[in-house]
Amino acid sequence: MQAQATAPSKRSSSMGSKRRLRFLMIFVLCFMSWAAVNIWGQFAKLHEKSSAVANMEQQLVDAKKLKEQTQKEIARLHNDEYLDQIIRRDFHYSKTGETPLSVSKSQ
Repeated sequence: MQAQATAPSKRSSSMGSKRRLRFLMIFVLCFMSWAAVNIWGQFAKLHEKSSAVANMEQQLVDAKKLKEQTQKEIARLHNDEYLDQIIRRDFHYSKTGETPLSVSKSQ
């Protein structure tokens, strides 16, 4: 008699165990799907940020080149001969006794 009483008990615990396992698997599947969607979104954001960083690095390189050129120009401006060249070229000044010549370009 006791064998009959334990058989339905095992069957119901086995059914409950399968039900809990199925619920756990569905929960894990939902969690993994949610995680995959979030990771996909993070990769897209990472790609955007890495391209922005590359753009900023290029701007930094350009700014450093411009700074270097400006510092060279400042150093050259302290030279009187260079200042004379700039004044003669840009403002068409000439020294006393010089005759300015203008050359036209022919086509």
